[in-house]
Amino acid sequence: MLKNVIIMLCLAFLCINNAQAQKWEGGILLGLANYQGDVTDPVWDLKETNYSAGLVIRHHLNKNLALRGNLLFGKIAGSDVNHSSEDWTRENRGFSFESSVSELSLKLEYSPLTKEWLDGNGKFNKSITPYGFVGLGVAFWTPTTNFNENGDTRLIKILQPRIAEDKQEVKSNKSGFTIPIGAGIKADLTDKIILGGEIGFRPVFNDYLDGISVSANPDKNDWYWFAGATLTFRLAEGKEKDPLPMLTDTDKDGVPDSADDCPSVFGKAMFNGCPDSDSDGVMDKDDKCPTLAGKLDGCPDTDGDGIADNLDNCPNERGTVQNNGCPVLMLDSDNDGIADKDDRCPNLAGKINGCPDSDGDGIADNEDGCPSVAGPKIFKGCPDSDGDGVQDSKDRCPTVAGVASNGGCPGITSTDRATLDLVVRNVRFETGSAVLKVESFVQLDKVVAIMNKYPEYSLKISGYTDNVGDGNSNLRLSERRAKSCFDFLVTKGISSSRMNYKGYGEANPQASNDSREGRRQNRRVEFDLY
Repeated sequence: MLKNVIIMLCLAFLCINNAQAQKWEGGILLGLANYQGDVTDPVWDLKETNYSAGLVIRHHLNKNLALRGNLLFGKIAGSDVNHSSEDWTRENRGFSFESSVSELSLKLEYSPLTKEWLDGNGKFNKSITPYGFVGLGVAFWTPTTNFNENGDTRLIKILQPRIAEDKQEVKSNKSGFTIPIGAGIKADLTDKIILGGEIGFRPVFNDYLDGISVSANPDKNDWYWFAGATLTFRLAEGKEKDPLPMLTDTDKDGVPDSADDCPSVFGKAMFNGCPDSDSDGVMDKDDKCPTLAGKLDGCPDTDGDGIADNLDNCPNERGTVQNNGCPVLMLDSDNDGIADKDDRCPNLAGKINGCPDSDGDGIADNEDGCPSVAGPKIFKGCPDSDGDGVQDSKDRCPTVAGVASNGGCPGITSTDRATLDLVVRNVRFETGSAVLKVESFVQLDKVVAIMNKYPEYSLKISGYTDNVGDGNSNLRLSERRAKSCFDFLVTKGISSSRMNYKGYGEANPQASNDSREGRRQNRRVEFDLY
């Protein structure tokens, strides 16, 4: 036991020297241990009270709650001879035991009356406070049991089978979980030393603390308790919790005088308490112009020539260091502010490398393909009025957006082309005549709609016949039929200047003239947009 106490004291010393922050305490517990079980009085049997000792480490979660770890050692014992003589069985049975008990546990400790560690003036608050605890642990025991097998022969004969069973069972029942629960009181002796006293009960949910169960009272588990004094030590003062009112801040800038490079002048924390009056990122004591914001030693540079205004003889004109911030006088024939040596158009005033830009499109006239009309750089300053990516000079439809592959004009949709093909098949004439049948009017109205949809396009009207009859007659008939369609479209408001017509007679047959259906297909008028 003495060896265990020495080990615990050494461990406590190591904890105290290696842990950190005031939230931690470490120390020892010295006191008593006892048990209640099969060979004690039913209530409190103090005749077999023995020593106990242990280590305590406590981590404060806040001023009222703490986590606490314990490593405890003790001795427990009991004997029938200490029992009341009124029980014949116990008096004559003569059982006894003794055992060491070791316990490792973690507890939650609640101290309802604990004060803040420091008062408003930064002084240590001594306090005396009760506390309660509950936790979970594991206990180990090694009972040495005397079953008094040389005692009363009548009783031993009855108990012998049970004793044998207990001897067998105790081999596998030498440890178990325990729930430490108890209370105590502690008092601050100094800001680092705390003295306390407590008692804690340990049910172990096992009936073999004493090595005895079925041969005595198997219906009731054993339990034990520890009681004693604790001596713990705070491991550090925790300066991080010192209250701000203890720090002197003469200029009230939030930087304590001890860390303030300008303790008598209100300043900024980023400059260790020194001011930056013009907020230019240069503190006043290093700022050559403390009331004017600037980046050159805290001074402004209005003309951006790298020379601070306070040293620049021409603060509003870019100059050189050699000329004290003033520009070197150079020849500028056109007075456009660009010296002739840098001016690509020295005799014409302008702002683009010294050259003019008449149309204001950002391209100098000497590089602008259309200097009097604004246009994008991609077309060397020439316009693209409809924004279709084809400049006006190359755009066949400059006011209507189209596609480059169609010369800047909009492409005819596949639907409209299909409509024209359908009209070709469905325009009909009276037999041997150029007179349009009534049903052809609906078809030609579709051509009118397409011509109105594509005002930039022109229409070619081509007439054809089959090979029946005289070739010259067929040629004249095909042209009259083409003209009939031309005249109809004119009556619908389509300008004659956008159309032309021609007859081709028997040329370009679409099918064989040997069949009736083939000859029907060859008698047609075609409409081509271009």
